[in-house]
Amino acid sequence: MTTLVDVSPLLAAAAPDRKAPSPRRLWIDIAILGLALFLRLFLLAMKPAHFDEGVNGWFVDEMTKNGYYHYDPTNFHGPFHFYILFIAQTLLGRHIWALRLPLVLASTASVWVVLSLRHWLGERTCQVAAMAMAVSPAMTFYGRYAIHESWMLLSLLLIFRGGLGLWRRGERIDLWTLLAGVTGCILTKETYAIHFAALLLAIPTLMALELITGPGEPAVPQRWTRMDAAIGGVVGLWVIIFFYSGGFLDGSSLPGLWLTFREWFTTGTSGASGHEKLWHYWLEMMERYELPTAVGLVAAVWVGLLERRRPLRLLAIWGCGVLTAFSIIRYKTPWCILSLMWPFLFLFADGIARLARKVDPWVAGALGVAVLGHSIHNSYLLNFWNETDENEPYVYVQTLPAIHHLLDPLNAIVARNPASIHLSGKILFPTGDSHPLPWLLGDYTGVEFLEEKKAPKEMDADFLLIADAFVSDVEDRLTERYFRQPITLRGNSGDSSNLYFREATFGWYFDGRRPEFTPHAKAGEEGKMTNDK
Repeated sequence: MTTLVDVSPLLAAAAPDRKAPSPRRLWIDIAILGLALFLRLFLLAMKPAHFDEGVNGWFVDEMTKNGYYHYDPTNFHGPFHFYILFIAQTLLGRHIWALRLPLVLASTASVWVVLSLRHWLGERTCQVAAMAMAVSPAMTFYGRYAIHESWMLLSLLLIFRGGLGLWRRGERIDLWTLLAGVTGCILTKETYAIHFAALLLAIPTLMALELITGPGEPAVPQRWTRMDAAIGGVVGLWVIIFFYSGGFLDGSSLPGLWLTFREWFTTGTSGASGHEKLWHYWLEMMERYELPTAVGLVAAVWVGLLERRRPLRLLAIWGCGVLTAFSIIRYKTPWCILSLMWPFLFLFADGIARLARKVDPWVAGALGVAVLGHSIHNSYLLNFWNETDENEPYVYVQTLPAIHHLLDPLNAIVARNPASIHLSGKILFPTGDSHPLPWLLGDYTGVEFLEEKKAPKEMDADFLLIADAFVSDVEDRLTERYFRQPITLRGNSGDSSNLYFREATFGWYFDGRRPEFTPHAKAGEEGKMTNDK
């Protein structure tokens, strides 16, 4: 005997809610986006340029010289980010505000994508998830950095939006949104392989669970054609080839698209990068900073096993798979949490929405405010009070405010005499440790970045910055008097250095201060003159 199953309720659930949001709900969306933008934009330049920001800015300067970005597979980052920074720096100038602005917009756009899912996941769920993303310490802190991670977050959200749209609506725009997200991930960072693999494993896992718990919402009939898929695929492939080949000017770098995984695997497993951490590192970060994410992670167990709504169940499985993979990999940098935590924000928000429907809206609201209040408090302290405090785990290889001991006198002398942009300077650090200085001092035409074993015999310059390991050797070569002070640019590195300003050039700036360094020969001559008198 055949049993007929009525699937009309599931089909009804699959149909997106096309009702226009009420003015009240619309204003809530605007307020969430406004708050997200404010937290990312306010006092954007107050934090010194991070080590990686300096590296990225230096790559942009090289693009300006060469006309394209040469992709290096050992860099582990796709080319798209550098072209966006190139446009921003070309239009707005060489300063940290311009370098960070595109990531502010990308991070805020991610919040908008979350809100745009309300037709399928429910308005309240999406607004709570968007609010959690808007105020998250990680999302705000790294949304104010000129690094790649916000592009990865946005691309993953586009994949989810496109896939959800195909599942529940089936339009051509949904297909192209998914392909745009896939393309964005490939153009951004090699870790896309982990996210794609986890998603490909999550889909059959979901289907296997549905054999036990019953089917979820069925997919709607698709309204796109093979030609639409071919067009989207060809465009995406063309864009990938375009960026990885330097706009077709550097075809030799194209194999780096797959060669990077060999380098990535070697670095991730060697245990010699200095970024190795224990498997529970991400859980510690969530417990300390990201309470909504932690709640969502706990909910993921229940959702993954029992929830019949496919989008949320898939998010739970996909999110747990990615988190597991990143936990196994010993190489960990804290900003990767952006691409790990976003699925759990939806699960947290759905829990709040479910609590409001089934228990009491006031109870749900109080719980939501308490959990989100934890994020707001941490975001405020992290972004506007402790932004360079190394006791904060998110503050990682961050340049310290001591950098201003170098930059402030240079800015002052250029303001006094613009021709001072050509004054001489010498920087001597261990190879690879000088960032972000090459970008920060890129406008100064007379600055030399010296290699460890090739420092010239003559070391006098208008200013010098010398790592402690080379100080005694350099001071033996100096013949003039300098104002000298020790500074530490990155405390996490454990390295310190000495900063020198030539008295003849900067005496007016340090008015009333005696030079701390006098060369041995001059010191001897001065002593001899004093004895003669």
